[in-house]
Amino acid sequence: EQLMKKELPRVSDYLNYREFLRDFYDAKKEASHAYSYRVFAQKADLGSSGHLKMVMDGQRNLTQETVRKYLKGLSLKNKKDVKLFELLVKYNQCKDPLEKVSLFNQVVSEKNRKGLSLLEKHQFQFLSSWYHIVIYVMADFEDFQPDPEWIRSKMLFRISQPQIETAIDDLKRLGLLVEENGRLKQAKGAITVPDEIKSTAIPKYHDSMLDLAKEALKNLPVDEREFNGVTLPICQSSLAYIKERIREFRKEINEYASNLESPDEVYQLNIQLLPMTRREK
Repeated sequence: EQLMKKELPRVSDYLNYREFLRDFYDAKKEASHAYSYRVFAQKADLGSSGHLKMVMDGQRNLTQETVRKYLKGLSLKNKKDVKLFELLVKYNQCKDPLEKVSLFNQVVSEKNRKGLSLLEKHQFQFLSSWYHIVIYVMADFEDFQPDPEWIRSKMLFRISQPQIETAIDDLKRLGLLVEENGRLKQAKGAITVPDEIKSTAIPKYHDSMLDLAKEALKNLPVDEREFNGVTLPICQSSLAYIKERIREFRKEINEYASNLESPDEVYQLNIQLLPMTRREK
């Protein structure tokens, strides 16, 4: 019994409640072959023995009522664990991008109160903030200085010194910037970010980039920017091909720019493809 308790996953280690449920079930099953979906359903007072499996597989969501039943089935009684599980359910099932960001921040805040690592927060900031990636790219400049005032003087768009300091700290903690011979440089390699963070952070990133693009359209001279657009008639079956061509073009430009010997400016390339008419069902 003691061994089984040690093997049970902690809800505080998760950003996806369905993954937590899956690992919980596997741990219980490993500890006792008699454990089953039916056993969980009985403990949780669920009408269907297949309910847990359907929730784990994403075929059903939890409601306020079934959350209470699941807390019973999971034997979650600690107030902080209960609150975190309830938050994860709301966060994972939320469809509104702005509300999802707010719920993510609540999840991170709740984890912080439990004294947990803030790696997830640093990952989220890197993916969602426009200036994190700009500072990271700037670090490839030969004359780059990790001085917030120097960085701010190079930025075209408004940014505060505390924001720069936080971004540098995040990039260091993620291992994306490293000290080398007294200089701060880009580290080789990439970071692995959970899908749950990506799905929340990336819409926020694109939203902020669109705001900057609108500002650039109004304030920058034509010779310093390129805005282009075309309205296309397409058939549904051709969409995948067009998207693939766009991705190939982005990769080609990125490869060309990445091999320039002495870069001295940072540019942002945004490409949007969106429907203008309703699709026939």
